[in-house]
Amino acid sequence: MIEFLNPDRFYTNRQYLTQWFLEDTLCITDNDFENIDKTHQLLVQHPNPNRVLDITHNPLPDHLLSIDLTPRLTNNFEFYYNPTTGVIFFPLFLWMYSLRNSLWWEPFCFDQGTDKTQALMCLNNRPRSHRTQVWAEFNRRGIIDQCVFSFTEPVDHQKNLYSYPYPSTLENNKFDLLGNAKEILLGNDISVGHSVYKNCAINLVTETVTDLTYISEKTCKPFIARQIPILVGSVKINQFLTDIGLDMFADVVPWAQWDNEPNETQRINKIIDFVESWLNSGTMLSDYKKLLSRIEHNKQYFHSEQFRNRILNQMPS
Repeated sequence: MIEFLNPDRFYTNRQYLTQWFLEDTLCITDNDFENIDKTHQLLVQHPNPNRVLDITHNPLPDHLLSIDLTPRLTNNFEFYYNPTTGVIFFPLFLWMYSLRNSLWWEPFCFDQGTDKTQALMCLNNRPRSHRTQVWAEFNRRGIIDQCVFSFTEPVDHQKNLYSYPYPSTLENNKFDLLGNAKEILLGNDISVGHSVYKNCAINLVTETVTDLTYISEKTCKPFIARQIPILVGSVKINQFLTDIGLDMFADVVPWAQWDNEPNETQRINKIIDFVESWLNSGTMLSDYKKLLSRIEHNKQYFHSEQFRNRILNQMPS
């Protein structure tokens, strides 16, 4: 059974690691970085020499870690391209969503169909700067009403000479196109069970962070919900997903125009430039229907053993 370091704190279940590591392995997690002095003290005292550092659940910069312990499991896809001794690339969320396995969460929905009736969605939970920039740009350009857009709490984005606050009351507001957005997102932050995933053809995904090459459950959702993804994520995220065999629809979504852009503000603006032009063309839904065979191929491949073998090629055999 996987063992944890600090008996006084809560850890999410990581028993799935016994597929690759000894059952009596001591697992040090990203949560243990919250009190690094305590963690170092416990590491010195702990008798178990079978140890693994697992930082796959949350975005942490691998090059700035204050714990030097190997092997280290990371969700940083730079290591997919650059295998490094003592570091194992483990794209946790891609793997678990591929398996339709909720792991430590309660069971939730992993599937939606292709009978889409709306063009674009962009669901946001915590207000982070890249998400509020998207929100502000949608308002500034006058396209907010063409997108199912939500946050779970008020936000205010200051950008140069303009500011767009999110309404302080979510209910009964024209920007709250989901109804009770807080209830919806808190209950569906990990799932694609809500009707917005059933109805919307294009998913504008705002990843957890944009300055680290990190993949969360957010990137998985368009593939399992049979949607076309547009990703507001890190540099080269689209190229990575392409390299592991997923169709990123480059002939429709010109992600090569922004995927290597190092400046976050410029990268986001390039994405929204394209989204705005696609919205204004009025062809999102018809374009989606033309791509159904490729969308279905993405769905089937995403859930395949072939896909999992490809993304887990660094895990111990």
